[in-house]
Amino acid sequence: MLDADFPAIYQTLKDGIARDILTPQLHGLEHLNGAAFARLYRQDDPRLAAAKATADWWSDWESLDSPLQGHYVDGSALPTSPVDSAEAQNIIELAAASFQRMFGAPSVSTVAPCYLWSDNIEAHWSKQNIIAIQTAGYRCTGRDQSGHYRQDPPIIRVGNKSRFGQTYLVRNVMYEPVDGKNTVASAIAEAEIAYLQAAPISISTHRYNFTRSETECSNAIAGLDRLLSAITNSFPRVRFLSSAELAGTLSDQSLEVINRFNGKRWPALNPARGQRKLGAFLYRLYYRHRKLALIGYMTGLCLPAWIICKTGIKNG
Repeated sequence: MLDADFPAIYQTLKDGIARDILTPQLHGLEHLNGAAFARLYRQDDPRLAAAKATADWWSDWESLDSPLQGHYVDGSALPTSPVDSAEAQNIIELAAASFQRMFGAPSVSTVAPCYLWSDNIEAHWSKQNIIAIQTAGYRCTGRDQSGHYRQDPPIIRVGNKSRFGQTYLVRNVMYEPVDGKNTVASAIAEAEIAYLQAAPISISTHRYNFTRSETECSNAIAGLDRLLSAITNSFPRVRFLSSAELAGTLSDQSLEVINRFNGKRWPALNPARGQRKLGAFLYRLYYRHRKLALIGYMTGLCLPAWIICKTGIKNG
């Protein structure tokens, strides 16, 4: 467990919580399927060669084959198979209890490792009072024979609800600089698209960007600083919230923002209104339905729409 096996990291997280820098969120008991991993280990599966050869391998589980990194599916063979309900209940209950013991409060939000989960998992999350689920704009229930994700549903919008009433959130800004494609520039562009639509800006960045070489780590931290500075300087009156706080606001915009881990409170958010709300709606039409945008260009309706959008942002 984090507190017992990585005490320095655990203490840093607790210090960050106290200083309002970090908010923990339940990700899972581990970033792999424990039963499948143990079985492959006993079988001397070559995919686990690095894990068997290195004593501190657990610090770099991301080196596993991607299908083996799923938590709520067995990716030892393709197509993947979902964990059964009893196993799901066991690992989710243990993860939730461990999380609360370590951080002093339950996690009411979560994100599935590799974005692989199902209705069955959502049902067990609901029993642990999980009210918010982070997504990448879709849900994947498994991988097919070729390893490609099976999306169901293929499109999730922020604020959509699960069958169990949980609020879906969407990571809409990708910052993965080690991969060389999700850079500061591309992340700023994605953040602007979200802002224009009056949507929450949710940045996705993974641990491996900061745990490889010293140079990659330093560059990733510097880039993240530039990204956050660009957001705060470019978009007026920006607020920072955790996933749980955002889900609470989406459910009831009159509620003040409460940090469940240190008890601090902030005023409720001001939702978009009037011309800003209308402009955000028009931007959503533009980005989601490009055929409508084409009609707007052909008919000339794009000009008054553009004026509404720009005026709304200026006054909103």
